[in-house]
Amino acid sequence: MKDIYSIQNLKKYKWGVLEPNQPISLYPIMYPGWCGAIKGTGDYLGKYQKNVICLHRKDSGLIFVDHDEWTKLGQFGLNKVVKNPQWGISLNKIILKNSDGLIEFSSKNIFKVNLKKKSNKELHQLYKKYLVWQSKVYNPSLSPVYMDLYKPHLTSYLVNYLNKQVRKTKYNKTAKECFALLTIPEKLSKVQEEEIALLKITSKIKSTSQRLVGPWPKKDLSKEIIKLVETHIKKYKYMGYNFEGPAFPDSYFWRKLKKDVSDNNKPLDKIKKIQQEKRESKKIHDQLLNNLKIDKKHEKLLEVTQGFIYSKDYRKMSLVQSYYELEPLLKEISIRLSMSVNELRNCLLPEVKLMLDGKLDRPADLHKRMKGCLFVVVEGKLPGKVFTNKIFDSMKHYLLRKEDLTEMNYFHGQTASLGKAEGTVRIINTTRDLKKMNKGDILVSTMTNPDLVPAMKKAGAIVTDLGGITCHAAIVSRELKIPCIIGTKVATEILKDGDRVQVDASNGEVRKI
Repeated sequence: MKDIYSIQNLKKYKWGVLEPNQPISLYPIMYPGWCGAIKGTGDYLGKYQKNVICLHRKDSGLIFVDHDEWTKLGQFGLNKVVKNPQWGISLNKIILKNSDGLIEFSSKNIFKVNLKKKSNKELHQLYKKYLVWQSKVYNPSLSPVYMDLYKPHLTSYLVNYLNKQVRKTKYNKTAKECFALLTIPEKLSKVQEEEIALLKITSKIKSTSQRLVGPWPKKDLSKEIIKLVETHIKKYKYMGYNFEGPAFPDSYFWRKLKKDVSDNNKPLDKIKKIQQEKRESKKIHDQLLNNLKIDKKHEKLLEVTQGFIYSKDYRKMSLVQSYYELEPLLKEISIRLSMSVNELRNCLLPEVKLMLDGKLDRPADLHKRMKGCLFVVVEGKLPGKVFTNKIFDSMKHYLLRKEDLTEMNYFHGQTASLGKAEGTVRIINTTRDLKKMNKGDILVSTMTNPDLVPAMKKAGAIVTDLGGITCHAAIVSRELKIPCIIGTKVATEILKDGDRVQVDASNGEVRKI
Protein backbone atom coordinates (compact mmCIF):
# COMPACT_ATOMS: atom_id res chain seq x y z
CA MET A 1 0.00 0.00 0.00
CA LYS A 2 1.29 3.46 -0.95
CA ASP A 3 2.60 5.61 1.91
CA ILE A 4 1.36 9.09 0.99
CA TYR A 5 3.48 10.64 3.76
CA SER A 6 6.78 9.11 2.65
CA ILE A 7 9.58 11.55 1.83
CA GLN A 8 9.68 10.14 -1.69
CA ASN A 9 5.97 10.88 -2.24
CA LEU A 10 6.10 14.34 -0.62
CA LYS A 11 8.96 15.35 -2.91
CA LYS A 12 6.88 14.50 -5.98
CA TYR A 13 4.92 17.71 -5.48
CA LYS A 14 6.21 21.07 -6.64
CA TRP A 15 5.89 23.01 -3.38
CA GLY A 16 5.74 26.80 -3.53
CA VAL A 17 5.75 29.31 -0.66
CA LEU A 18 2.34 30.89 -0.03
CA GLU A 19 3.14 33.03 3.02
CA PRO A 20 5.16 33.20 6.24
CA ASN A 21 3.63 33.90 9.65
CA GLN A 22 5.28 34.88 12.92
CA PRO A 23 4.66 34.17 15.71
CA ILE A 24 2.34 31.25 15.02
CA SER A 25 1.69 27.74 16.36
CA LEU A 26 -0.29 24.71 15.22
CA TYR A 27 -3.46 25.77 17.08
CA PRO A 28 -5.79 27.52 16.81
CA ILE A 29 -4.64 28.81 13.42
CA MET A 30 -2.67 26.51 11.15
CA TYR A 31 -3.85 22.96 11.78
CA PRO A 32 -7.61 23.53 12.08
CA GLY A 33 -7.50 26.39 9.57
CA TRP A 34 -6.09 24.26 6.77
CA CYS A 35 -8.01 21.13 7.74
CA GLY A 36 -11.21 23.18 7.61
CA ALA A 37 -10.20 24.79 4.33
CA ILE A 38 -9.50 21.47 2.62
CA LYS A 39 -12.78 20.10 3.94
CA GLY A 40 -15.00 23.11 3.23
CA THR A 41 -13.57 25.57 0.70
CA GLY A 42 -14.86 23.55 -2.22
CA ASP A 43 -18.40 24.10 -0.92
CA TYR A 44 -18.01 27.70 -2.13
CA LEU A 45 -15.61 27.29 -5.06
CA GLY A 46 -16.86 24.00 -6.46
CA LYS A 47 -13.37 22.49 -6.50
CA TYR A 48 -11.44 21.23 -3.47
CA GLN A 49 -7.83 21.75 -2.43
CA LYS A 50 -6.05 18.53 -1.45
CA ASN A 51 -2.48 19.39 -0.48
CA VAL A 52 -0.70 21.71 1.97
CA ILE A 53 2.45 21.71 4.11
CA CYS A 54 3.02 23.98 7.11
CA LEU A 55 6.63 24.13 8.26
CA HIS A 56 7.08 25.26 11.88
CA ARG A 57 10.35 26.40 13.40
CA LYS A 58 10.06 27.65 16.98
CA ASP A 59 7.55 30.52 16.75
CA SER A 60 7.40 30.92 12.96
CA GLY A 61 5.35 29.17 10.32
CA LEU A 62 5.84 28.89 6.57
CA ILE A 63 2.98 27.68 4.35
CA PHE A 64 3.78 25.68 1.24
CA VAL A 65 1.16 24.86 -1.39
CA ASP A 66 1.15 22.50 -4.35
CA HIS A 67 2.16 24.78 -7.23
CA ASP A 68 0.27 22.88 -9.92
CA GLU A 69 -2.83 22.47 -7.77
CA TRP A 70 -2.97 26.15 -6.81
CA THR A 71 -2.42 27.25 -10.39
CA LYS A 72 -5.42 25.14 -11.43
CA LEU A 73 -7.53 26.32 -8.47
CA GLY A 74 -6.75 29.94 -9.32
CA GLN A 75 -7.66 29.44 -12.96
CA PHE A 76 -10.82 27.58 -11.97
CA GLY A 77 -11.84 30.46 -9.68
CA LEU A 78 -11.08 33.00 -12.41
CA ASN A 79 -13.19 31.13 -14.95
CA LYS A 80 -16.04 30.92 -12.46
CA VAL A 81 -16.05 34.61 -11.55
CA VAL A 82 -15.63 35.73 -15.18
CA LYS A 83 -18.60 33.58 -16.15
CA ASN A 84 -20.66 34.77 -13.17
CA PRO A 85 -19.41 37.96 -11.44
CA GLN A 86 -22.42 37.81 -9.10
CA TRP A 87 -20.83 34.74 -7.48
CA GLY A 88 -17.90 36.92 -6.41
CA ILE A 89 -20.21 39.64 -5.07
CA SER A 90 -22.17 37.04 -3.07
CA LEU A 91 -18.91 35.54 -1.76
CA ASN A 92 -17.82 38.92 -0.40
CA LYS A 93 -21.14 39.30 1.43
CA ILE A 94 -20.66 35.87 3.03
CA ILE A 95 -17.11 36.75 4.13
CA LEU A 96 -18.27 39.99 5.79
CA LYS A 97 -21.27 38.33 7.43
CA ASN A 98 -19.24 35.41 8.81
CA SER A 99 -16.50 37.77 10.02
CA ASP A 100 -19.09 39.64 12.07
CA GLY A 101 -20.47 36.32 13.34
CA LEU A 102 -17.02 35.21 14.49
CA ILE A 103 -16.51 38.40 16.51
CA GLU A 104 -19.98 38.17 18.00
CA PHE A 105 -19.24 34.60 19.11
CA SER A 106 -15.76 35.27 20.55
CA SER A 107 -16.88 38.45 22.33
CA LYS A 108 -20.11 37.14 23.88
CA ASN A 109 -19.10 33.57 24.62
CA ILE A 110 -15.41 33.88 25.54
CA PHE A 111 -14.09 37.39 26.13
CA LYS A 112 -16.96 38.75 28.21
CA VAL A 113 -17.73 35.71 30.36
CA ASN A 114 -16.27 34.32 33.57
CA LEU A 115 -14.44 31.27 32.25
CA LYS A 116 -13.40 30.18 35.74
CA LYS A 117 -16.98 29.06 36.34
CA LYS A 118 -16.95 26.79 33.29
CA SER A 119 -16.34 23.06 33.58
CA ASN A 120 -13.50 21.39 31.68
CA LYS A 121 -16.03 19.96 29.26
CA GLU A 122 -17.55 23.40 28.66
CA LEU A 123 -14.10 24.90 28.00
CA HIS A 124 -13.37 22.21 25.42
CA GLN A 125 -16.73 22.79 23.74
CA LEU A 126 -16.07 26.55 23.58
CA TYR A 127 -12.71 25.92 21.93
CA LYS A 128 -14.32 23.52 19.47
CA LYS A 129 -17.14 25.95 18.60
CA TYR A 130 -14.63 28.77 18.14
CA LEU A 131 -12.73 26.67 15.58
CA VAL A 132 -15.99 26.01 13.71
CA TRP A 133 -16.58 29.76 13.47
CA GLN A 134 -12.99 30.32 12.39
CA SER A 135 -13.54 27.90 9.50
CA LYS A 136 -16.72 29.76 8.55
CA VAL A 137 -14.51 32.79 7.93
CA TYR A 138 -11.56 30.99 6.33
CA ASN A 139 -13.47 28.76 3.94
CA PRO A 140 -15.24 31.36 1.75
CA SER A 141 -12.15 33.61 2.01
CA LEU A 142 -9.83 31.15 0.33
CA SER A 143 -11.40 31.43 -3.14
CA PRO A 144 -10.12 35.04 -3.63
CA VAL A 145 -6.73 33.86 -2.30
CA TYR A 146 -6.58 31.13 -4.96
CA MET A 147 -7.30 33.76 -7.59
CA ASP A 148 -4.79 36.39 -6.55
CA LEU A 149 -2.28 35.57 -3.80
CA TYR A 150 -0.08 32.77 -5.11
CA LYS A 151 -0.55 33.80 -8.74
CA PRO A 152 -2.37 36.98 -9.86
CA HIS A 153 -4.95 35.28 -12.08
CA LEU A 154 -7.71 37.85 -11.60
CA THR A 155 -5.35 40.84 -11.61
CA SER A 156 -3.63 39.68 -14.81
CA TYR A 157 -6.97 39.08 -16.51
CA LEU A 158 -8.22 42.58 -15.68
CA VAL A 159 -4.91 44.32 -16.46
CA ASN A 160 -4.89 42.63 -19.89
CA TYR A 161 -8.44 43.86 -20.50
CA LEU A 162 -7.56 47.38 -19.33
CA ASN A 163 -4.47 47.39 -21.54
CA LYS A 164 -6.72 46.86 -24.57
CA GLN A 165 -8.99 49.68 -23.42
CA VAL A 166 -6.04 52.02 -22.79
CA ARG A 167 -4.76 51.41 -26.33
CA LYS A 168 -8.23 51.69 -27.86
CA THR A 169 -9.05 54.99 -26.12
CA LYS A 170 -5.43 56.29 -26.22
CA TYR A 171 -5.65 56.99 -22.49
CA ASN A 172 -2.71 58.68 -20.76
CA LYS A 173 -2.26 56.15 -17.93
CA THR A 174 -0.95 52.59 -18.00
CA ALA A 175 -3.22 49.60 -17.50
CA LYS A 176 -1.53 48.87 -14.14
CA GLU A 177 -2.18 52.44 -12.97
CA CYS A 178 -5.81 52.22 -14.05
CA PHE A 179 -6.25 48.88 -12.29
CA ALA A 180 -4.83 50.29 -9.04
CA LEU A 181 -7.15 53.31 -9.19
CA LEU A 182 -10.22 51.25 -10.12
CA THR A 183 -9.88 48.80 -7.24
CA ILE A 184 -9.42 51.14 -4.25
CA PRO A 185 -12.15 50.19 -1.71
CA GLU A 186 -14.82 52.82 -1.19
CA LYS A 187 -15.24 52.03 2.51
CA LEU A 188 -12.81 52.92 5.28
CA SER A 189 -10.59 50.14 6.59
CA LYS A 190 -10.46 49.22 10.29
CA VAL A 191 -7.11 51.00 10.58
CA GLN A 192 -8.59 54.19 9.13
CA GLU A 193 -11.61 53.94 11.44
CA GLU A 194 -9.27 53.77 14.45
CA GLU A 195 -7.23 56.72 13.17
CA ILE A 196 -10.34 58.87 12.75
CA ALA A 197 -11.66 57.89 16.19
CA LEU A 198 -8.39 58.93 17.85
CA LEU A 199 -8.28 62.19 15.87
CA LYS A 200 -11.73 63.06 17.20
CA ILE A 201 -10.40 62.68 20.76
CA THR A 202 -7.40 64.81 19.76
CA SER A 203 -9.75 67.51 18.49
CA LYS A 204 -11.66 67.46 21.78
CA ILE A 205 -8.40 67.90 23.73
CA LYS A 206 -7.31 70.84 21.57
CA SER A 207 -10.72 72.52 21.80
CA THR A 208 -10.47 72.55 25.60
CA SER A 209 -6.91 73.93 25.54
CA GLN A 210 -5.55 70.88 27.38
CA ARG A 211 -1.93 70.10 26.60
CA LEU A 212 0.13 66.92 26.87
CA VAL A 213 3.40 68.33 28.16
CA GLY A 214 4.41 65.83 30.82
CA PRO A 215 6.10 62.44 30.35
CA TRP A 216 2.81 60.64 31.10
CA PRO A 217 -0.18 62.26 29.30
CA LYS A 218 -2.81 61.18 31.85
CA LYS A 219 -1.54 63.81 34.29
CA ASP A 220 -2.47 66.59 31.85
CA LEU A 221 -6.01 65.53 30.98
CA SER A 222 -9.47 65.75 32.49
CA LYS A 223 -11.27 62.62 33.72
CA GLU A 224 -13.68 62.90 30.80
CA ILE A 225 -10.86 62.78 28.22
CA ILE A 226 -9.04 60.00 30.05
CA LYS A 227 -12.23 57.91 29.95
CA LEU A 228 -12.57 58.53 26.20
CA VAL A 229 -8.96 57.43 25.58
CA GLU A 230 -9.29 54.35 27.77
CA THR A 231 -12.49 53.34 25.94
CA HIS A 232 -10.66 53.83 22.64
CA ILE A 233 -7.75 51.66 23.80
CA LYS A 234 -10.11 48.93 24.98
CA LYS A 235 -11.86 48.92 21.59
CA TYR A 236 -8.79 48.95 19.34
CA LYS A 237 -5.82 47.46 21.17
CA TYR A 238 -6.47 44.07 19.53
CA MET A 239 -5.21 45.56 16.25
CA GLY A 240 -1.60 44.81 17.19
CA TYR A 241 -2.29 41.21 18.25
CA ASN A 242 -1.91 39.48 14.86
CA PHE A 243 -1.89 35.70 15.51
CA GLU A 244 -0.51 35.30 19.03
CA GLY A 245 -0.02 38.74 20.49
CA PRO A 246 0.76 40.69 22.41
CA ALA A 247 -1.82 43.36 21.64
CA PHE A 248 -0.81 46.99 21.35
CA PRO A 249 0.15 48.28 24.83
CA ASP A 250 -1.74 51.27 26.21
CA SER A 251 1.41 53.36 25.69
CA TYR A 252 1.13 52.86 21.91
CA PHE A 253 -2.11 54.84 21.83
CA TRP A 254 -0.94 57.45 24.34
CA ARG A 255 2.16 58.11 22.22
CA LYS A 256 -0.01 58.48 19.10
CA LEU A 257 -2.33 60.83 20.95
CA LYS A 258 0.54 62.95 22.25
CA LYS A 259 2.00 63.20 18.76
CA ASP A 260 -1.36 64.22 17.25
CA VAL A 261 -1.95 66.86 19.94
CA SER A 262 1.49 68.40 19.36
CA ASP A 263 0.93 68.48 15.58
CA ASN A 264 0.13 71.96 14.28
CA ASN A 265 -2.39 70.55 11.79
CA LYS A 266 -6.01 70.50 12.92
CA PRO A 267 -7.33 66.99 13.69
CA LEU A 268 -10.64 67.67 11.96
CA ASP A 269 -8.73 68.73 8.83
CA LYS A 270 -6.92 65.36 8.88
CA ILE A 271 -10.24 63.57 9.14
CA LYS A 272 -11.64 65.61 6.26
CA LYS A 273 -8.56 64.73 4.20
CA ILE A 274 -9.07 60.98 4.73
CA GLN A 275 -12.75 61.29 3.84
CA GLN A 276 -11.97 63.57 0.89
CA GLU A 277 -9.45 61.05 -0.46
CA LYS A 278 -12.16 58.39 -0.41
CA ARG A 279 -14.55 60.68 -2.29
CA GLU A 280 -11.80 61.60 -4.76
CA SER A 281 -10.99 57.92 -5.32
CA LYS A 282 -14.67 57.28 -6.11
CA LYS A 283 -14.71 60.22 -8.54
CA ILE A 284 -11.56 58.98 -10.33
CA HIS A 285 -13.02 55.46 -10.39
CA ASP A 286 -16.20 56.65 -12.11
CA GLN A 287 -14.26 58.82 -14.58
CA LEU A 288 -12.03 55.88 -15.54
CA LEU A 289 -15.03 53.63 -16.15
CA ASN A 290 -16.36 56.24 -18.53
CA ASN A 291 -13.09 57.32 -20.20
CA LEU A 292 -11.93 53.75 -20.82
CA LYS A 293 -15.37 52.71 -22.06
CA ILE A 294 -15.41 49.69 -19.74
CA ASP A 295 -18.27 47.31 -20.47
CA LYS A 296 -20.78 46.18 -17.83
CA LYS A 297 -19.27 42.72 -17.41
CA HIS A 298 -15.78 44.03 -16.64
CA GLU A 299 -17.20 46.81 -14.51
CA LYS A 300 -18.77 44.05 -12.38
CA LEU A 301 -15.46 42.16 -12.25
CA LEU A 302 -13.67 45.30 -11.07
CA GLU A 303 -16.39 45.69 -8.42
CA VAL A 304 -15.76 42.09 -7.34
CA THR A 305 -11.99 42.73 -7.11
CA GLN A 306 -12.59 45.93 -5.15
CA GLY A 307 -14.78 43.87 -2.82
CA PHE A 308 -12.15 41.16 -2.42
CA ILE A 309 -9.60 43.80 -1.37
CA TYR A 310 -11.98 45.24 1.23
CA SER A 311 -13.22 41.88 2.55
CA LYS A 312 -9.63 40.58 2.85
CA ASP A 313 -8.75 43.41 5.26
CA TYR A 314 -12.10 43.14 7.05
CA ARG A 315 -11.87 39.39 7.68
CA LYS A 316 -8.16 39.63 8.58
CA MET A 317 -8.83 42.20 11.29
CA SER A 318 -11.89 40.26 12.46
CA LEU A 319 -9.73 37.15 12.83
CA VAL A 320 -7.08 39.17 14.68
CA GLN A 321 -9.74 40.47 17.09
CA SER A 322 -11.04 36.93 17.62
CA TYR A 323 -7.51 35.63 18.36
CA TYR A 324 -7.15 38.40 20.93
CA GLU A 325 -10.53 37.53 22.47
CA LEU A 326 -9.70 33.81 22.45
CA GLU A 327 -6.62 34.30 24.64
CA PRO A 328 -8.52 34.23 27.99
CA LEU A 329 -9.89 30.79 27.06
CA LEU A 330 -6.42 29.52 26.17
CA LYS A 331 -5.08 30.90 29.45
CA GLU A 332 -7.83 29.27 31.52
CA ILE A 333 -7.31 25.89 29.84
CA SER A 334 -3.52 26.13 30.21
CA ILE A 335 -3.85 26.93 33.94
CA ARG A 336 -6.01 23.84 34.49
CA LEU A 337 -3.55 21.69 32.55
CA SER A 338 -0.47 23.20 34.29
CA MET A 339 1.14 24.18 31.02
CA SER A 340 2.01 27.42 29.24
CA VAL A 341 -0.24 28.99 26.62
CA ASN A 342 2.48 28.37 24.01
CA GLU A 343 2.47 24.67 24.90
CA LEU A 344 -1.31 24.57 24.62
CA ARG A 345 -1.15 26.22 21.20
CA ASN A 346 0.82 23.24 19.94
CA CYS A 347 -1.64 20.65 21.23
CA LEU A 348 -4.26 19.26 18.88
CA LEU A 349 -7.94 19.56 19.81
CA PRO A 350 -8.43 15.82 20.57
CA GLU A 351 -5.34 15.99 22.81
CA VAL A 352 -6.79 18.99 24.66
CA LYS A 353 -9.96 16.99 25.32
CA LEU A 354 -7.99 14.00 26.63
CA MET A 355 -5.93 16.26 28.90
CA LEU A 356 -9.04 18.04 30.24
CA ASP A 357 -10.61 14.62 30.87
CA GLY A 358 -7.51 13.55 32.81
CA LYS A 359 -6.68 10.82 30.30
CA LEU A 360 -3.45 12.35 28.97
CA ASP A 361 -0.65 14.22 30.73
CA ARG A 362 0.63 15.90 27.57
CA PRO A 363 1.57 14.83 24.04
CA ALA A 364 4.83 12.86 24.07
CA ASP A 365 6.37 14.93 21.26
CA LEU A 366 5.06 18.34 22.41
CA HIS A 367 8.44 19.96 23.05
CA LYS A 368 9.76 18.62 19.76
CA ARG A 369 6.77 20.20 18.00
CA MET A 370 7.56 23.53 19.61
CA LYS A 371 11.15 23.42 18.35
CA GLY A 372 10.07 22.41 14.85
CA CYS A 373 7.51 20.26 13.10
CA LEU A 374 5.85 19.60 9.78
CA PHE A 375 2.06 19.57 9.38
CA VAL A 376 1.05 17.81 6.16
CA VAL A 377 -2.17 17.15 4.29
CA VAL A 378 -1.88 15.33 0.95
CA GLU A 379 -4.49 13.84 -1.33
CA GLY A 380 -7.17 15.43 0.84
CA LYS A 381 -6.67 12.90 3.63
CA LEU A 382 -7.85 14.60 6.82
CA PRO A 383 -7.04 15.49 9.53
CA GLY A 384 -3.46 15.38 8.22
CA LYS A 385 -0.36 14.51 10.21
CA VAL A 386 2.23 16.28 12.34
CA PHE A 387 5.84 15.09 12.04
CA THR A 388 8.80 15.78 14.31
CA ASN A 389 10.99 12.92 13.07
CA LYS A 390 13.27 12.41 10.06
CA ILE A 391 10.42 13.39 7.69
CA PHE A 392 10.45 16.84 9.30
CA ASP A 393 14.25 17.13 9.09
CA SER A 394 14.45 15.95 5.50
CA MET A 395 11.56 18.05 4.20
CA LYS A 396 12.74 21.14 6.08
CA HIS A 397 16.07 21.09 4.21
CA TYR A 398 14.31 20.25 0.94
CA LEU A 399 11.72 23.04 1.23
CA LEU A 400 14.16 25.74 2.38
CA ARG A 401 16.81 25.22 -0.29
CA LYS A 402 17.70 28.53 -1.95
CA GLU A 403 19.63 29.89 -4.92
CA ASP A 404 22.24 32.61 -4.50
CA LEU A 405 20.61 35.73 -5.97
CA THR A 406 22.76 38.38 -4.30
CA GLU A 407 24.41 39.46 -7.59
CA MET A 408 21.09 40.44 -9.18
CA ASN A 409 20.59 44.21 -9.49
CA TYR A 410 17.08 44.29 -10.99
CA PHE A 411 13.81 42.48 -10.33
CA HIS A 412 10.10 43.15 -10.66
CA GLY A 413 6.75 42.39 -9.10
CA GLN A 414 3.12 43.43 -9.11
CA THR A 415 2.01 47.04 -8.67
CA ALA A 416 0.02 47.51 -5.47
CA SER A 417 0.23 51.28 -4.91
CA LEU A 418 1.48 53.79 -7.48
CA GLY A 419 4.55 56.01 -7.26
CA LYS A 420 8.35 56.12 -7.24
CA ALA A 421 10.91 56.34 -4.44
CA GLU A 422 14.61 56.03 -3.80
CA GLY A 423 16.13 55.09 -0.47
CA THR A 424 17.95 52.74 1.86
CA VAL A 425 16.72 49.19 2.28
CA ARG A 426 15.57 47.92 5.67
CA ILE A 427 14.51 44.27 5.94
CA ILE A 428 11.47 44.30 8.25
CA ASN A 429 9.85 40.94 9.02
CA THR A 430 9.10 41.03 12.76
CA THR A 431 8.51 43.56 15.52
CA ARG A 432 12.16 43.11 16.51
CA ASP A 433 13.09 44.81 13.23
CA LEU A 434 10.97 47.94 13.77
CA LYS A 435 13.78 49.86 15.46
CA LYS A 436 15.84 49.73 12.24
CA MET A 437 13.29 51.75 10.28
CA ASN A 438 13.89 55.45 9.59
CA LYS A 439 11.67 57.94 7.79
CA GLY A 440 11.98 57.46 4.02
CA ASP A 441 13.67 54.04 4.13
CA ILE A 442 12.52 51.35 1.71
CA LEU A 443 10.73 48.66 3.71
CA VAL A 444 11.47 45.21 2.29
CA SER A 445 9.61 42.25 3.77
CA THR A 446 8.70 38.67 2.99
CA MET A 447 5.08 39.69 3.71
CA THR A 448 3.76 42.41 6.00
CA ASN A 449 1.19 42.06 8.79
CA PRO A 450 -0.52 44.42 11.28
CA ASP A 451 2.49 44.25 13.64
CA LEU A 452 4.59 46.08 11.05
CA VAL A 453 2.28 49.07 10.44
CA PRO A 454 4.40 51.48 12.59
CA ALA A 455 7.36 50.84 10.25
CA MET A 456 5.18 50.98 7.13
CA LYS A 457 4.07 54.50 8.06
CA LYS A 458 7.73 55.62 7.90
CA ALA A 459 8.50 53.94 4.57
CA GLY A 460 9.34 55.75 1.35
CA ALA A 461 8.20 52.60 -0.46
CA ILE A 462 7.30 48.99 0.36
CA VAL A 463 8.53 45.87 -1.47
CA THR A 464 7.48 42.31 -0.58
CA ASP A 465 8.36 38.79 -1.70
CA LEU A 466 4.83 37.47 -1.47
CA GLY A 467 1.25 38.65 -1.75
CA GLY A 468 -1.44 39.57 -4.24
CA ILE A 469 -3.56 42.66 -4.68
CA THR A 470 -5.62 41.73 -1.61
CA CYS A 471 -2.60 41.28 0.70
CA HIS A 472 -1.89 43.41 3.78
CA ALA A 473 0.95 45.39 2.16
CA ALA A 474 -1.23 46.29 -0.83
CA ILE A 475 -4.12 47.48 1.31
CA VAL A 476 -2.09 49.53 3.80
CA SER A 477 0.22 51.10 1.18
CA ARG A 478 -2.79 52.43 -0.71
CA GLU A 479 -4.22 53.95 2.44
CA LEU A 480 -0.87 55.56 3.24
CA LYS A 481 -0.26 56.65 -0.40
CA ILE A 482 3.11 54.87 -0.37
CA PRO A 483 4.56 53.25 -3.52
CA CYS A 484 4.36 49.47 -3.15
CA ILE A 485 5.43 46.42 -5.16
CA ILE A 486 4.24 42.97 -4.08
CA GLY A 487 4.87 39.40 -5.17
CA THR A 488 8.50 39.84 -6.28
CA LYS A 489 9.36 36.36 -4.90
CA VAL A 490 13.02 37.37 -4.41
CA ALA A 491 13.27 40.82 -2.74
CA THR A 492 14.57 39.59 0.62
CA GLU A 493 17.05 37.25 -1.09
CA ILE A 494 18.52 39.92 -3.39
CA LEU A 495 18.48 42.90 -1.02
CA LYS A 496 20.04 43.44 2.40
CA ASP A 497 19.99 46.21 5.01
CA GLY A 498 21.82 49.30 3.74
CA ASP A 499 21.41 48.70 0.01
CA ARG A 500 20.32 51.72 -2.01
CA VAL A 501 17.45 51.10 -4.42
CA GLN A 502 15.10 52.83 -6.83
CA VAL A 503 11.50 51.67 -6.64
CA ASP A 504 9.21 52.34 -9.61
CA ALA A 505 5.96 50.94 -8.27
CA SER A 506 3.90 52.19 -11.23
CA ASN A 507 5.83 49.76 -13.44
CA GLY A 508 6.58 47.18 -10.74
CA GLU A 509 10.39 47.59 -10.98
CA VAL A 510 13.17 47.63 -8.35
CA ARG A 511 16.81 48.48 -9.13
CA LYS A 512 19.93 48.54 -6.95
CA ILE A 513 21.90 51.79 -7.33
